[in-house]
Amino acid sequence: MAKRMIKFTPIAASVALTLGLTACGSDNDGNNYVAPPPPVESFSSEDTALFNVEVTGKAVKGAMMNAVVSVSTLDATGEMVAVPFRLAASAEAETFSAEESTQAAADAAVAASILAANPDAVLTNESGRYSVYLEDDFTGPVYITVKTSAEGDDSYLRCDAYLGCGTYDEAPAEDDVNDGDTAIEFGEWYKTDLELSVVKFVPAVEADASGASGVFGDANVARSLRANATFLTTLVSQLLIDAGEGVDAAGIANSSVDVLVQVLGPDTALLLTSLLGDVSIGGATDLADVDGEEMLNDGTLSLAQVASSIQGLADINGNMTKLIAGIKAGKVTGSEDADIAALATALQQAATNTANIFFAIATGEESDIEAALAAAFAVNNPDATDAEKAAFAAQSTGIAKKAKAAKDKAVKNGAASDAGLAKAAEKSKKALEKIGCTDDCTVGNGFYMQLAAKVTAAVTVAEADLASIQESVATAQADLVAVQAKGGDTVVDADTAVAFANAVELLVNEAAAADLAGESNALFVQSQGLVSVATLLVANSSDYQQILDDADALVTGSSAEIEKVAAFNTELASLVTEAEEKLVEFDAVVAAAAALATETNELAQAAETAAMTAESASTTALTDAENAMVNNADNAAEALAKADAAIVAASDFAASVDAFEVAIAQALAAAEAYLALDADSTDAQDLIDAAEAMAVTAAAKAELASEQFATAYALQLTAQEAVAKFEVLVSVKATSESLSTMTVLTSTGGEAVLDAADVLGDVINELADMGNVGEGTSTRQPNWTYAYSLDDLTLMLNNATTGEMISAAASYQGEQLVVASPKRVWEELNNPETLRASIPGCQTLDREGDDRFIATVEVKVGPIGARFKGSVALTDLNPPNSYTLILEGNGGIAGTVKGAAKVRLTEKDGGTLVAYEVDAQVGGRMAQLGGPIIDATAKQLAGKFFRSFGDIVSGAKQSTAASAGSTSVRSKAAATDQSVAMPARSSCSAWPGIAIGLLIVLVAGASFEYGRRTAAPTIVLESELLSEVIEQALNEGMKQ
Repeated sequence: MAKRMIKFTPIAASVALTLGLTACGSDNDGNNYVAPPPPVESFSSEDTALFNVEVTGKAVKGAMMNAVVSVSTLDATGEMVAVPFRLAASAEAETFSAEESTQAAADAAVAASILAANPDAVLTNESGRYSVYLEDDFTGPVYITVKTSAEGDDSYLRCDAYLGCGTYDEAPAEDDVNDGDTAIEFGEWYKTDLELSVVKFVPAVEADASGASGVFGDANVARSLRANATFLTTLVSQLLIDAGEGVDAAGIANSSVDVLVQVLGPDTALLLTSLLGDVSIGGATDLADVDGEEMLNDGTLSLAQVASSIQGLADINGNMTKLIAGIKAGKVTGSEDADIAALATALQQAATNTANIFFAIATGEESDIEAALAAAFAVNNPDATDAEKAAFAAQSTGIAKKAKAAKDKAVKNGAASDAGLAKAAEKSKKALEKIGCTDDCTVGNGFYMQLAAKVTAAVTVAEADLASIQESVATAQADLVAVQAKGGDTVVDADTAVAFANAVELLVNEAAAADLAGESNALFVQSQGLVSVATLLVANSSDYQQILDDADALVTGSSAEIEKVAAFNTELASLVTEAEEKLVEFDAVVAAAAALATETNELAQAAETAAMTAESASTTALTDAENAMVNNADNAAEALAKADAAIVAASDFAASVDAFEVAIAQALAAAEAYLALDADSTDAQDLIDAAEAMAVTAAAKAELASEQFATAYALQLTAQEAVAKFEVLVSVKATSESLSTMTVLTSTGGEAVLDAADVLGDVINELADMGNVGEGTSTRQPNWTYAYSLDDLTLMLNNATTGEMISAAASYQGEQLVVASPKRVWEELNNPETLRASIPGCQTLDREGDDRFIATVEVKVGPIGARFKGSVALTDLNPPNSYTLILEGNGGIAGTVKGAAKVRLTEKDGGTLVAYEVDAQVGGRMAQLGGPIIDATAKQLAGKFFRSFGDIVSGAKQSTAASAGSTSVRSKAAATDQSVAMPARSSCSAWPGIAIGLLIVLVAGASFEYGRRTAAPTIVLESELLSEVIEQALNEGMKQ
């Protein structure tokens, strides 16, 4: 703080002294007395400043190189004011002083001096990285802008849009990045006007005293905060600034959630678990150059692909303005503003194109990437001429090569494994099929419950990562101690000096490969994000306090590991210096270089052997998968298991090749260093030649690993499709109660169940050949022709003799169609009797308030069953359109269960479509069962609820015993008021719709996402009749 004092100036002191040496009053000459002027007061101020609060990040959309960085803060009114900062952390305090006529002026002069010492310019590096350092007592929001310009400086933006970023005014010179034409292609640098921004809240020291740093434990850094500047942080910061109010952590968190939900949609937003509380913590991924600083999971990948899509659209800045306007209005997708709605449509198409292309990059070869690029170009340019198509095809070869290289670099840098990236690409592709928020975009309790479940899972994974890092750090520390033991007084001659130096160098190589600093820092940043989102959860409900406590523990734990790694690196650097000195002392520099070159060459050979072993395993696994059959349920399941094993083996093969390439690089560097010291050494040249030969081998193996992975992944997709189809058939046969939603139109009411079963068998045979669409004539019932489509989920049968026509269609993915008006459905959702009959295992249910019920429910999760007492609540009410159903229960020692189902009611086909999305959070003993069992149980419970509820509301519950005479039965999904007349049960000549329903189960199953089947509505029919038809159809259709 400033030190202040009041004093007389030297002038005032001189005047006083002069007066003191002369007579007072009148002089002897009769002169009149002149009073002295009052002393001049002077105020001084002095202050010291330490700049040790690091704010670091990257500006990416793609990377912004040599971009100008500006730093300011927001005062209580939201106005921008300058803030002191430096480009490096302070090793010692800076001192500033000033002297003015008033204390306020002196204090202001000191503050101005501190501010005036700010650097003249701050520029990002090639990856968009910047770091600034604020004063140690700074707290509040810091506003950072990063700007590139079309002219006047050396700033550039890298294009990471696969379909390009426009055209150059003038073609640049050809180099290793730009190909010299006028098209701004993926990976190329170009100049444009673009400004990204980010607001970061710096908490008081008590709120974040982690001591960790983004520069891996710099002793001069007290605290470090990540603040990436991306298109999403720009939207968040602009919303906060436009609000014209003070900014705090809660405001940033709420704005982050709003932006992510509006732009990406709630489902995709939930994938970004650790970013929802502060989107600036991650998301700065340049698809053209993935550095591995951030893991490429399905969430970050989705975010990167949307950012890439934005860049590929014309007028980046204009589009950002439109998005902000849409978010403020409460809706981007489906906005009433024509320009905003058009942008949402264009962004959706661009995101779909990007996701399809990246999926090809992650799972295929360059030819697959080129095909995906061509398909996206055709969508964007439906009227393109042959010449334009040919020109793009010529460009796409180079784009595919660069995209594939970028993906391989991402894997090498540790951003993901091949298998992990393929899975993330698949999930991201699914998530980006529909972005934006089309319904009520208000975030409610159901969203937070789902978020809590995902944060809990993320914390669990992070805790495992922390344990792994702690083990690796402990191992590194033990290795350090062992190497230290070889130095000091142990070194007595050239041989011991060489042994010590080699041990040091090998430890340096191991540390570089392990990158413990990068891993621990990445975990620390992720943990900060989890704390932010957990804080958001606690603000919504104190029930989530344990999640916040666990996230705080992660911050503390990862910070401790960063400090340990920093200490390790410091001691290792000292060992390097000591080793160099020992080699000089014993004249063993050349001998050490020779020994190191030899040893690293041997290590590279060992890595080659490991890669060959992995190659053999991958080749064997792939052969097994290729030879697997998918002609029935058992074989399809076996084929899927073999395909999964092939993917793992191919991914392991690729990882072993990466390790081989690292070992080669180290061997080559050591051999070249040896040759530099002994230019005449033939041994050194031989070692160089050997390393270069191994590099050629490694390149070939890397290509083979990529090919095997792509083949294995294609086999997995085929097996998944087969398993999905046969799984539904087996389920139907086992339960006799899983007929899918269908519409049946028939002119006769149907008298030929045997005929239909024959046709069913024929179509099953055709489906077994994996046809997505097909048509034909039944071999056993030639009067019947059929046509089906797995894409449209439709089937049509025609009898040329009788004129009878049967048309059927399926729906799935959590949508239950109930024949009742939305108003009727809404009324039943508030009817205790209906809910009691619908909730699985419900024993009692009593109303408590307008929208809350108290229940006793028997629930079984895996092998654990218990009687739960809890509540059922309807929240986020929007009668009669949507709501969120929340179930919470306590089962004693068995654990706790919380489930949420977001439900939407819409009119469709004369009925009400009840669409729902489910998530669950389980604690206690049940939590030990693992995510898949818990998730499956949640979906099963929700499916049973809606199935029973649909039966009650539609009045579709039928007796399992046929009554005498005629019974009228209506399908739940009937699109008209027609009914199917069912004759009395007396023979096999009963309702043909049963067989058609079975077929629709098969058709719907073909498109189920693997591992995420959702229960469909049930029509309870006579079990004997159903079993007879199913048995006949399956015997005919699956006997091969």
